[in-house]
Amino acid sequence: MNHLKTLDRSPGICITTLCLLYAAQGIPDGFVRVGLKTYLIDQGVSTAAIGVTIALVSWPWSLKWVWGPFVDRFRFHRMGRRRPWILAAQTGIMLSLASLLFIPDLSASLKALSIVILLANTFASLQDVSVDAMAIDQLPPEKRGIANGFMYGSSYAGSYVGSYFLGGLLLTSGIVAAVSLQIGILFFIALFPLLFRERRQDRFVALGTYGAEDADEERASVKELFAKLGKSFSVRSSWLAAVFALTSLICTNAYLIVWPVYMKEELGWSTSDYLTLEGGLSVWFGLGGSVAGGLIASLLGPKRALFTALSLMAITWGLHGLLMSWWAEATVVSSLFLLSAMLQGFFQVSMFSMFMEIAWPPVAATQFTAYMAMLNLSNGLGASSAGLMESAFSMQGFFWVLVGIQLAGGLLLLFIDPTQTRRVLHAAP
Repeated sequence: MNHLKTLDRSPGICITTLCLLYAAQGIPDGFVRVGLKTYLIDQGVSTAAIGVTIALVSWPWSLKWVWGPFVDRFRFHRMGRRRPWILAAQTGIMLSLASLLFIPDLSASLKALSIVILLANTFASLQDVSVDAMAIDQLPPEKRGIANGFMYGSSYAGSYVGSYFLGGLLLTSGIVAAVSLQIGILFFIALFPLLFRERRQDRFVALGTYGAEDADEERASVKELFAKLGKSFSVRSSWLAAVFALTSLICTNAYLIVWPVYMKEELGWSTSDYLTLEGGLSVWFGLGGSVAGGLIASLLGPKRALFTALSLMAITWGLHGLLMSWWAEATVVSSLFLLSAMLQGFFQVSMFSMFMEIAWPPVAATQFTAYMAMLNLSNGLGASSAGLMESAFSMQGFFWVLVGIQLAGGLLLLFIDPTQTRRVLHAAP
């Protein structure tokens, strides 16, 4: 196998590997968030139970910033700096999914299902950190922009495969067919980091860590990193941005649990029609919104773009409530759903841009990862609160609550100055 090209000398293979690994993270995410959710709705599981179960996708990702120091600190350098972590994470994802084959009735075994979801996403969050670290190692600065675009698009493509194709297979052929095909796809993707080494001197299978001198240097750097991270969050705009991140995605994730249940039970939507809407069309609308959001953020600046996206989302929730008499029209419901998906993509990319601007350069990567973790925690809070919101409000009232939450976020945004962290800490002695 020594004749195979290595990632550091083959940019095409490197980008292909990174994109496939991003797709590998999107596949189980889309399968659970859309395919499995739709299946549980079809089986008559309560909104609260579905919300708590789906929220487990997000909880491990909210702690992914913890993985960074471990991935940097413990290196099996004979196999490569990041490759062993990626292979371990991929194996963990596949084994976790394989355990679903031993659950005879998913809807009647939500506790076991929840454990599997939690484990699979713990490994997926580890893979995400490891792949990002590999990208930083392998990609020259001039290629990172276009590579990140391809990688982000690949995660959407993976989500599409997991939600629409594998979710559809779950509904028509059952869990064995859906999980078996998913494991097969993930195994194929795992062949890339298995066969293509990071550097020519790396071995395919060999263990060995850095020496004591390297370990001491790593420990010191980690300690210094967390000290600087604490300093960066001492600035007002930095911690206000953290509060904003924690509340930002509650509306969308509560909506994606409460509204599909209502669409099936009250509006008469079939599970296949809903799967086509969320698992199929909305993925591409979200991708389009993300691309547009990046362009708008470049033109208007991150904060203005984010405030625009947030305002448009509040208007969209209001339109849902105002058009209650039109909910029986599938075209109206579909249009509102796709509009919210597109604006959510715009909203998230605008947040990414603002968080990058806020981050203090000495710890920019770690601070940005912390913000991403808070966004995932917000995902979980939204899904977990779905049952409570459904029981506390009418469907129309639910949308007015979303408007209120979104506008409260806009009020918080007014007090955030994206340049404050750099100004204050640069001027500090």
